[in-house]
Amino acid sequence: MVRLAITLLLAALLFGCQQTREPIALDELATAARGGDATAREELVQLLAAGNERTNDRVYALILEIGDAMEPALLPAVTATDRIRREFVIAALGNFKSVKAVPAIAGVLSDPHLQRRYIAAWALGEIGGESSVGPLVSSLSDTDQEVRKYATRSLIKLNRQSVKPLVDFLEQKPGPVAAAAAVRALGDIADPQSLEILLVQLQGPVRADAVTALGKLKDARAVSALVSVLHDPDWRVRMNAATALGPIGGPEQASQLETLLEDEVNVVREWAARSLEMMTGKRYTYRNEAGEYVQPYNIYH
Repeated sequence: MVRLAITLLLAALLFGCQQTREPIALDELATAARGGDATAREELVQLLAAGNERTNDRVYALILEIGDAMEPALLPAVTATDRIRREFVIAALGNFKSVKAVPAIAGVLSDPHLQRRYIAAWALGEIGGESSVGPLVSSLSDTDQEVRKYATRSLIKLNRQSVKPLVDFLEQKPGPVAAAAAVRALGDIADPQSLEILLVQLQGPVRADAVTALGKLKDARAVSALVSVLHDPDWRVRMNAATALGPIGGPEQASQLETLLEDEVNVVREWAARSLEMMTGKRYTYRNEAGEYVQPYNIYH
């Protein structure tokens, strides 16, 4: 009889989602799931595909409340054909930091036929561990911009676990889009181990990102390399180099940076003046877009 009641509840939720009130039986189902009823837990997972936002959110909150005891019921649904259920399941396993879920979530992440795969990249960042890093690094070459963005964020979140795999990835000479993502991640992690590979990137198409990343490292060993690109044809490289030199350069580099005070691009001139002040302790002016010589505003106020 109890079994029949639960089955009827499931049907009511799946096909009667236009009600304004949540059926009270959902609480009974949740109580059974909290008490260890494996079938009730599986039915909660099924309800994540109810198609009603209020029901989905309510069931998802219950699953998070029950905790990682829900893992056995969630794992088989990682590859669910229903997109909504799949997303909720992956998000829950990410919150539970389920290492067991990594292979299946990585499979979802690598399947270009699935929509909104970036949720898998987010979940792997929450779970962490070496087994998550590899799929995330591979996703930097994904054709989906959102997947690349979330993979990059997750790699940054995993911090030093990501450094060597990212360095190895760059040594394989990936395309410029993937290389730029890897460089940005290394910059935000700011581990000294990435210095050499970032210096190599100064010679390629992602050199503007590499200059920014080197600036974030704040490693004095990069000073001469940054000076060497102060007159790069790409204004973004010049601006980033001027910006990066401020915290790590010194009076001995001032004369090279002073040449950018008359750069053709206003923002390059401005950052040159700002960094010169940081490097020398003296006030500098630059020519603004109106042709007036002004001091740069203090970005730290």
